[in-house]
Amino acid sequence: IRHPETKKIMVLTKGADSEVYNRLSATSKGSAEAKKTEQDLFGFADDGLRTLALAKKELTDAEFSAWHARYKTAAGDLDEIQKRKDKKENLIDDLMSELETDLTLVGATAIEDKLQSGVPETIASLAKAGIKLWVLTGDKQETAI
Repeated sequence: IRHPETKKIMVLTKGADSEVYNRLSATSKGSAEAKKTEQDLFGFADDGLRTLALAKKELTDAEFSAWHARYKTAAGDLDEIQKRKDKKENLIDDLMSELETDLTLVGATAIEDKLQSGVPETIASLAKAGIKLWVLTGDKQETAI
């Protein structure tokens, strides 16, 4: 997006903290704020909350134009599209990943993600009927139920 005041192009991303932290710049990853946020994220996850990390990257018009030209070419290439559909390595995914590197941590979120209505009763009924059930959700052991 283009910042309304500075007019600079901003890449904003959110995702699992482990994934976002892998994409942070060395400076951002080593900052006191990132270390404190990471500690907070582990605490939130231990409390069973769903967590996300948020990050950004500023691009010049020239950087974005060069990247966008390569992306448009790849996104219009039928071979690359097919590889992506087949879940094979492809230039489209590589270029999207390239854009999300050297990020700066912005912050994190943590929300309570309650089971949908009726789920606890359904699980109890299955257990009462002698059916063994395993339920695993989340992307980390701390939030798995």
